[in-house]
Amino acid sequence: MTTNKKHLILTTTKCSVAVALLFWVLRKTNLTEIFLAAKDTNIPLLMAALFIYFLSYYIRSHRWRLLLRAQGVNASIPDLLKSYMVGIFFSNFLPSTLGGDAVRVYDAWQLGASKSRAVATVIVDRFLGLLGLMLFAVGSLLFAQQLGVHLPSLQLWLLLGAMLVFLLVWMLLVPSRQMVKLIIKMRLPLWQNLQQKLINIIKAFLVFRNYQAVLSMSLGLSLMVQISVIVHYYLIAKALNLPVTLQIFFLIVPLVTVIMVLPISINGIGLRENAFVLLLGTFASGISRPEAIAFSWLAYGIVIIQGLLGGIVYALRK
Repeated sequence: MTTNKKHLILTTTKCSVAVALLFWVLRKTNLTEIFLAAKDTNIPLLMAALFIYFLSYYIRSHRWRLLLRAQGVNASIPDLLKSYMVGIFFSNFLPSTLGGDAVRVYDAWQLGASKSRAVATVIVDRFLGLLGLMLFAVGSLLFAQQLGVHLPSLQLWLLLGAMLVFLLVWMLLVPSRQMVKLIIKMRLPLWQNLQQKLINIIKAFLVFRNYQAVLSMSLGLSLMVQISVIVHYYLIAKALNLPVTLQIFFLIVPLVTVIMVLPISINGIGLRENAFVLLLGTFASGISRPEAIAFSWLAYGIVIIQGLLGGIVYALRK
């Protein structure tokens, strides 16, 4: 089977899953109810949510800059912010051909990083963001344990998830030099084509072992990113006048984000709506299904706006 056919089948499958999930979440409501729920949206609060969303990428750009500097690459915040915005465009409008992370790897390479080090900084940046997510989710349950009553074993699963992320980050940032020797000794079909690339990436990760301060600062920035994202969702809820507290979002936003990462749908479509319907309905009394769907669509609308802005940035920089 050719690569193009595989991409077509995968994309078709993801689209089918997205349609099925949307049908499932909309089966007990209709578009009129959803539009009525969003009819009196507070526009100034919605614009504030858009600004906070943009601010989160400004913070991410600082985190990425720290990691690039550890690899000997100096980059400006405007250049990195533009790369993030273009990445949003590709992630949302061209998901089957080039993802946002691939754009950032290419841009890091253009800024002077080797290909392996460009990959290393983007992967470490991604995992630090995931680690920040899990820390907030676990912390929310630890300090507000009554939130976990509604979903049995949720606290246990979050703790296990956090431990897994810590393990993955440790494996990435503290790779043993013995791994390089093992890779050299391995003999597998087509292995020679990947062997040197993998060795170069591992050596790039080894650089971070001498920059514990950089990693600590990057993790701190990751926590700031998560706070800004949580506030972003909270402002959207307030724009819709939903009866939900900020504390609730410290739990459900990390959970929804992790759910949307699952590679079974196009851009999380369908997953997003079902997750917010379930979690808002579970943790926040008084929120109807149409209101939860309207909330998720407004949140996704802001992502689309950022993606369109990223498309403009991409067109101008060409």
